[in-house]
Amino acid sequence: MKYRTIIIVICGLMLSSCASMFNGAVLPNQCKRCEVINKYNQEVITSFEGCGSENTRLEEQAKIAAYDLSRDGNLCDLEVVCESWKKEPEEESQTTPTVNQKRDN
Repeated sequence: MKYRTIIIVICGLMLSSCASMFNGAVLPNQCKRCEVINKYNQEVITSFEGCGSENTRLEEQAKIAAYDLSRDGNLCDLEVVCESWKKEPEEESQTTPTVNQKRDN
């Protein structure tokens, strides 16, 4: 029974890190922003943002933050709003020298 629990925990950790690696390798330009907003005055209390592997579990982190913030008031006052977009790939800068180019001094 003890070994079964250890194996389940190890498999869970491996799947979690695999999701992060998958998002980083396959979806590097997929970005997401989640904000915890006070519904009554539309004030943004906290914000989470990331692209690629950084957006793994971003919505869950925002919901946890909203729950933690609700200790001061009412949970019904807070709302988690998320939006996703695709970031354009960054082009390589022509000003940085490559291995075969010399720097001008």
